[in-house]
Amino acid sequence: MEPLAPRQCAKRGVAVEPGKAENAAVRAVPRERKGSAMGDFRADMAAASVYPLWERDNRHNMAPEAAHVWRWATMTPLLDGAVAATDMGNAERRVLVLRNPAFANTERDYAAINLSVNLQVLMPGERARPHRHTMHALRFALEGDGAVTIVDGKECVMLPGDMILTPGWTWHQHKHDGKERAVWVDALDVPMHTYLETGVFEPGPAKDVVSLPPDSAFAPGFTPDTPDAAQRYSPLFRYPWDVAVKTLDALPPAADGSRRLRYTNPATGGAVMSTIDCYLLGLEQGKPTRPYRTNSNCVCVCMEGEGSSTVGEDKISWSRKDIFALPHNQWVSHTASSAKARIFQITDREILRRLDYLREEYRG
Repeated sequence: MEPLAPRQCAKRGVAVEPGKAENAAVRAVPRERKGSAMGDFRADMAAASVYPLWERDNRHNMAPEAAHVWRWATMTPLLDGAVAATDMGNAERRVLVLRNPAFANTERDYAAINLSVNLQVLMPGERARPHRHTMHALRFALEGDGAVTIVDGKECVMLPGDMILTPGWTWHQHKHDGKERAVWVDALDVPMHTYLETGVFEPGPAKDVVSLPPDSAFAPGFTPDTPDAAQRYSPLFRYPWDVAVKTLDALPPAADGSRRLRYTNPATGGAVMSTIDCYLLGLEQGKPTRPYRTNSNCVCVCMEGEGSSTVGEDKISWSRKDIFALPHNQWVSHTASSAKARIFQITDREILRRLDYLREEYRG
């Protein structure tokens, strides 16, 4: 068989030996183009729906985001304004969405990457109708005298500091028969569902409610041995603040004086939900915590005390009911300026852990 003669690359006259990779010719093209020829090449790429990676910004070394604080002194009059502006009849959910200014000029309406965090307010006598959605969510109560979230038939009282889970596809609704304004933090994995296009919402009334053991069936060291006991989320929907604080204070302090407690699924010992991992951090006054850095993201709620956090080259202060976002890949250390500083932490750590992407490191 006679050897094949070199052929010409389409449109550009670049000789390619038979059997050589086509991309060798493509790589050679830009070196031969000048002036309008380069414009033609860009037009060809645009028409083919491709772009040159070598001309894009180096996205592997993006500038780290700054920390941000939503101060309670600023938020509480806005919540009063939300109550004056609308009622539950036309708002369904009276919610203020926390948007991190680090995401300005982007489509991210979130407090942190992978975490949507909001403030919701319910007035005495109001009801929020039942619904369910594929997104995992939690509620962390900031104030109020006994609003209730009903999750798959379980009534969960919402006292300040209580965490209430509303896992994906569980029916939930809110009611408030107390006398004071009830405010809580909403945290959801909405960004993940937006990216994956898996978000589904269904209004009530509730149906096909899963039967779960009562909370009294769970005790330290004991888990019901039933087929439905091990769920992809915790079967405990209410984590009371008084129990969390008592348990935190019973922990021996670390060398830096801090104590850290993880909220867990009693059936598995793991995170409370498959995409959201929560912690309670207690700080010793005047003692900086050991600096750490992680590629996970965290939104913190200061429930007691006050202090400051060093985040990269910046320092932010915080006090009771302030909410602050800690961006990933920054060295972080916390210092309490008062006694009994306690911080509730919401993280996307579990997403990264499950994907084997999690990185964490400490100094000292």
